Amino acid sequence: MSNPATVIAAGGVVWRDDRDGRRILLVHRPRYDDWSLPKGKLTPNEHVLSAARREIEEETGQQVVLGPPLGIQRYDVRKNGNTVPKMVHYWSAQLTGAEQEFVPNDEVDKSEWVPVDKARRRLSYPRDVEILDALDKVTPVVSTLVLLRHAEAVKRKDWEDKDTKRPLSGLGLATADRLVDVLAAVGVDRILTSDAERCTSTVSPYAEAAGRKMHLHPEISQRGYDENPSKLEGIASNVWKPGRVTVVCSHRPVLPALSKELGLKPGKFSPGAFVVAHQLEGGRQIHERFRAP
Repeated sequence: MSNPATVIAAGGVVWRDDRDGRRILLVHRPRYDDWSLPKGKLTPNEHVLSAARREIEEETGQQVVLGPPLGIQRYDVRKNGNTVPKMVHYWSAQLTGAEQEFVPNDEVDKSEWVPVDKARRRLSYPRDVEILDALDKVTPVVSTLVLLRHAEAVKRKDWEDKDTKRPLSGLGLATADRLVDVLAAVGVDRILTSDAERCTSTVSPYAEAAGRKMHLHPEISQRGYDENPSKLEGIASNVWKPGRVTVVCSHRPVLPALSKELGLKPGKFSPGAFVVAHQLEGGRQIHERFRAP
């Protein structure tokens, strides 16, 4: 007999700092009569980052961007008469603008901003308190980077023109479209990309949706890197910009050297895969790896 499928959910700790200190946004669910952190289950084929942002915004009415990860909860729940495992991913989440008026819905009838100490006492589950307590360890963020390998391209053997013009495959184009919500979830506001077609096409849907300009960098293209690897030197200062969230799109052969230059641990990138890295005050870095959405 096979094991029951794990229920995957995502959410976050929504916070703000004001004159009286840090406040946390909690939600009350009438179905369970509990106070909790906003979260919810992924929809089919939804990326966990997109889901976290969507669920937070649906449950609180607030528009947010996600910051560093705060941990993963694992516990059992009842589903269709059976006990199944559940896994909930949490991220730090900040408002993107002015606070919005909360409108009660079927799942959440109240939301409230409360001081951190009061939030610890108000939360109904100790596991949520553990997630909340992780917030201090990952703030403040100085700069954020998304290092991305271009989505799947048409195979070289099936392409007769210049390699720099080789386009994305149908699957790659679909990945590029799904990346729009993912990059929006982490608040990307700068786009640096190889000038090769397969890279620009990977980030252009987001650039168009977000109204952001793509900055082309031939030195991080496969051709540019092969011609002169030393041109990667110094790129870190152009990528790690205080207060900004930058996506950098490049190629598999370039990514190991580019990762090293950016202060990241080199690793394998399948098409459309990416790393989200946050630089914290004091020089500490937090990063997560994700497969293509």
